[in-house]
Amino acid sequence: MQLRQDNSQRQVQVQRLAPHLIQANALLQCSTLELQQVIELEQQENPALDCVEEDFTPESSCRLCPGSQIGSCAHCPFSREGHPLSTSSEDDGDSGPSLAESQAMLAGNGNDTAEDERRTAQSDSEFGQAGGEEGSGSDFDPLLLVHSQTTLSDQLLLHLRATAESTEEKQIAEYLVDSLDDRGWLQVDVDEACTVLQVPCGQILRGIDRLQACDPPGVGARDLQECLLLQMRHLREEGDESRYDAIAFILLSEHWTALIQHRQMSLARRLGVPAARIETALAFIKKLNPNPAASFRQPWDHRMNGQSKPIRPDVIIKRNGTGFTVEVLGFENTALQINPYYRGLYDAIKTSRSGGEPAHDGGVRLSADHQKHVMAYVERANMFLKNLQQRRRTIQKITLALIENQQGFLETGQRSFLRPFTRTRLAKLVEMHESTVSRALLYKYVQLPSQDVVSFDIFFENAVTIKGTIASLVEAEAPGYPLSDQALVDALAERGLSVARRTVVKYREEMRISASYLRRRQ
Repeated sequence: MQLRQDNSQRQVQVQRLAPHLIQANALLQCSTLELQQVIELEQQENPALDCVEEDFTPESSCRLCPGSQIGSCAHCPFSREGHPLSTSSEDDGDSGPSLAESQAMLAGNGNDTAEDERRTAQSDSEFGQAGGEEGSGSDFDPLLLVHSQTTLSDQLLLHLRATAESTEEKQIAEYLVDSLDDRGWLQVDVDEACTVLQVPCGQILRGIDRLQACDPPGVGARDLQECLLLQMRHLREEGDESRYDAIAFILLSEHWTALIQHRQMSLARRLGVPAARIETALAFIKKLNPNPAASFRQPWDHRMNGQSKPIRPDVIIKRNGTGFTVEVLGFENTALQINPYYRGLYDAIKTSRSGGEPAHDGGVRLSADHQKHVMAYVERANMFLKNLQQRRRTIQKITLALIENQQGFLETGQRSFLRPFTRTRLAKLVEMHESTVSRALLYKYVQLPSQDVVSFDIFFENAVTIKGTIASLVEAEAPGYPLSDQALVDALAERGLSVARRTVVKYREEMRISASYLRRRQ
């Protein structure tokens, strides 16, 4: 049989995702915080993507506020109805008092202190009410008012900056704190720090000593031995003999190699102590914390690792007069735009390619590389903005479908009113693929009208209703005739809950309900 090589051609259809679909799926899966990071990264990489900033102009300033000239202020208490300085331009077309007239009115009323205080309180109250009404429809996030958790780096920098004697010591402290890893160990070489900061090595060593003197004990250590020794020195300085072991300190400082090699008998002979005493010192060393960063807590916190971080919702469901509205949080699409300079160049290039004049930039004709650069980044920014809009529409559409099917739960906030619902059924209602629905709700949280922030998974937890029904059936059963698993399946079917027998067994075991023959009582 003779083997030979031949060249042949054939056509094969391969399904591949387009770049815009890949990016759309990635953005859809992001939470609100992750989306902010993606947008910031895209702004850094794409010069054609800009964030719209409202520039302060004299035309937009308030003519009643101090230092303003013309314009009106939507949030100014002086322009509210009922205040002595309120304008009536909406009623009679008057342009309102000028700045000089407003100042004269303020000066004229300066004698009546009580009346001024009453009017100021009234205007502040009206301003707060109006601000609340306007803020309800804005992008203001009340979680921004929550005090952020103090980290170990913040605490160390606060102490080191307060005790620094010069600017160089502050710079060294900041560099060393930034070089700490998750364990609280110092991951920096002294010579490298001297080169970067351009200071003598002696100052770096003094900065390390200052860092190691901070709480928690052991922070700033460069290896395990130094970390444990720092904690031992801290215990010795406290002066409590019951919490300090001198033999353990000697083992750590002078016999580290033999210690890590588990040569207990040799250490006992060297120190002239019984072997049991070495074992006691080893037990004391094992109680030390090789991860000092894990033991950090704020001075006023009496519970270690007891902080609860607030959860930022991705979607807010609000109740209005006719039903519910949905607000998808994140960067507003109106805050991002294509850079006008790049947009102009892009339009000029498109015009030139359609038979118009060649594209120019300030009188200089654009080269092929420049045109390719502008076209690529503008189209990339345009695709990114469209995918952001599509993400918002998709999440909003899915949430509205959930509202229609979980009205009782949203009205009462009680889980007992949750109806059995699946992602497959939801995908059919919104006419999307099931994977798209799962990706849109993955690791996302929703704020209910009751102000509770819960995961989207709560709408699909059929087990909540089924488990509650099983518990009620078991509680109401006769002591001498307990319900078997099959009897529970039949009882659930009568209530419109179609569940397999193995599922009932699983839920029963999760709720720690014994089998029927173990629940039988005479």
